[in-house]
Amino acid sequence: MKKSILVLLIAALPAMVHAQSTGLLGRKISKETLSDSRYAAPGAVPEEDGKIVFKKTIVAAGQSKEDIYTKVAQWASLRYEANNTRGVYTDADFYKNLEYAKVKEGDKQSGKIQCQGAEELIFSLKPLAKNFTQAFYLLDLTVADGHVDFNLHNLAFNVDKGEGEFMRVTAEEWISDKESLNKKGELRRISGKFRIKTIDLVNELEKEISEAINK
Repeated sequence: MKKSILVLLIAALPAMVHAQSTGLLGRKISKETLSDSRYAAPGAVPEEDGKIVFKKTIVAAGQSKEDIYTKVAQWASLRYEANNTRGVYTDADFYKNLEYAKVKEGDKQSGKIQCQGAEELIFSLKPLAKNFTQAFYLLDLTVADGHVDFNLHNLAFNVDKGEGEFMRVTAEEWISDKESLNKKGELRRISGKFRIKTIDLVNELEKEISEAINK
């Protein structure tokens, strides 16, 4: 009987390890992730005049400004709907908006759309605890024939201090190269997870917009 139980436990070990790394027990940030060049490379979080600003150009070849604007506006109205949630936190496209999320401005003539991001970024979940932050930012989208200019700025976080208390910090004082990279060029463990989540968020937003305008 004891031998049978031991065999079952050994067989279950891979599933238990997988559950700890990707399931409700949360994902641990490994040393490999902290030194991953996608996140730890100098400039992976870009700065302009001392401010963190993510800029991208999303191509929609052959499409008119009017057509692109309609698609981007539809995407933004759903993505930044207050208190809206999509998916599971381990999925790349997961988001959980706070009540402050909204589309602040939409002008079809100028092609400008400004979104106010206010959402939870979840690092890990455990049965009785959630490790997360609240992120706030502005996303300016400027539509023109054949492309969309993407500008994410004014980024800040509410850092959980425990017992329901939060501390507001700006991206510049938390995830910049100066603040989040150690002397070895690796990410510091605490601020590093914020930097990882931020880069992933920006990449996911770019991907979603590209898919919305090119489908």
